[in-house]
Amino acid sequence: MAKVLLHSVSLDDSRIRKWMRGGYELFTTSAGLDRFAAHSLTSDPEDADLIIFTELGCHGIFAERVRHHPYVKKFRDKCFLFDPGDYALPFLPGVYASLRKNCYDAARTRTGYYLRTDENPYMEFRPPQGNYQYVASFIGSIENHPVRAEFLKFPRESFVIEDTSSFALKMLYSEANEERHRFWSHYADVIASAPFALCPRGRGPGSVRLFEVMQMGRVAVIISDEWVYPERVDWRACSISVPENAAERIPEILREFFGRAAEMGQRACQEWEKYYAPSVRFHWLVEDCLAMRESRRMPEAIAGRLVWLHLLNYRTFRLYLNSKRALYRETGKIML
Repeated sequence: MAKVLLHSVSLDDSRIRKWMRGGYELFTTSAGLDRFAAHSLTSDPEDADLIIFTELGCHGIFAERVRHHPYVKKFRDKCFLFDPGDYALPFLPGVYASLRKNCYDAARTRTGYYLRTDENPYMEFRPPQGNYQYVASFIGSIENHPVRAEFLKFPRESFVIEDTSSFALKMLYSEANEERHRFWSHYADVIASAPFALCPRGRGPGSVRLFEVMQMGRVAVIISDEWVYPERVDWRACSISVPENAAERIPEILREFFGRAAEMGQRACQEWEKYYAPSVRFHWLVEDCLAMRESRRMPEAIAGRLVWLHLLNYRTFRLYLNSKRALYRETGKIML
């Protein structure tokens, strides 16, 4: 049994928007629901076996606020990060929703998932239908990655493709609650209208849609070459992987799986219940952190420095500089 201190940098600064405490709140709730009851919470950093920062965005693209936190400075070897960001680099060991293959290290990283405090209430298991209106669905922003543009070429009599590029951010942040619920309901109905759901990479290699599709009992068609698949889930049994350069062949590929769609969709929901439902989130987060700690080959103070080599990539370095500017505007401090 591990004693776990859950924390978020949003708890230390009253100026940070309350919704950014959502990761901490969701995992604290999950700990209370935990059906495994193998690990417990503590508020004492000295007594804790693990200190896990559960963040939803205020920590900085490169975890600057977490890396400068007193807990990390004093207890670095037992600190971990849950990060749902699209661009994160593993400066700290942890669970990353958009973990890239070139960042994977069994001693420091695991692939996670996306969390939201305002989760769509209509995302729930819907039994497979006898006759589907469509073969596959996609509802999302086409502009988030070039591979998504291929979907616009698919036959509309068998694929429902809805591009939300023009209003997705507005709906996420500023629409009235009634409008948001209307969209959420429609979003779920679109996914339910077909046995397969296209889950392409976006700005990051991961996809929030993937986990929503699993929850609803539909088969995710994963299109992401960079993404590291999470461990434990039997992905072959419940999803279809398509290389990004083969996206145009999706209509042909799906015909081969149509007879197994109901079985695979049910299996997808079962896998979601086993590893991503609120009653198990806390348990598997702790298990992942323990596994990383057991696999550790060198002190974290050394291993974490090797990540800086990723900044030799020009695009990554630009993101890093942008993150510095944003944090300086917010805090008045330069955080390396």
